[in-house]
Amino acid sequence: MSTDLVPVEAHLADVLAAVRPMIPVQLGLEEAEGGVLTDDAAALCPLPPFDNSAMDGYAVRASDVAAAAVGAPVVLPVAGQVPAGDVLGPWEFFTAA
Repeated sequence: MSTDLVPVEAHLADVLAAVRPMIPVQLGLEEAEGGVLTDDAAALCPLPPFDNSAMDGYAVRASDVAAAAVGAPVVLPVAGQVPAGDVLGPWEFFTAA
């Protein structure tokens, strides 16, 4: 058995020579499960139709956490919540009382 390394490009060429593309077919949604698209799919409108972050998070003022250090954490109250999809007003909305 040879210990010579075969370049990736040679393996790729062998694989591509062995496969044949399938003829595209048009299927209904139920039959298409598990299939592969032959073209890109594009949404007709932006989804979601508003700017949206994909994760939860917290907003803090730098001045409120400036004194934080290892062994001296700063405890901040939760001043408000903004559910996904809601529009946030000015940051002053959440100023501490």
